[in-house]
Amino acid sequence: MIAAPVLAAAVSALPTIAELQSLLAAARVDAAKVRDIRCKVLGDPTEHRCDWRQKTAEGRWEAWSVILARDGGRWILIDTPGRASRP
Repeated sequence: MIAAPVLAAAVSALPTIAELQSLLAAARVDAAKVRDIRCKVLGDPTEHRCDWRQKTAEGRWEAWSVILARDGGRWILIDTPGRASRP
């Protein structure tokens, strides 16, 4: 588990694009080069898997993923953002 960057705000039912981009930026992911963000609830209603496409330095779009959790009035990362197997 990584140290969890935190976004303090009113928590939406699913993370918004702005909320996810803020968490990614705190985790040193270039959130300006992110598109096609999709989040879904996992088995625990407070946990969500978010998938997105991220532009590489070479200009390719790769699939990335992260697991987030709702913790009271904030979203936290509960794993490290990384490349996903989604095509």
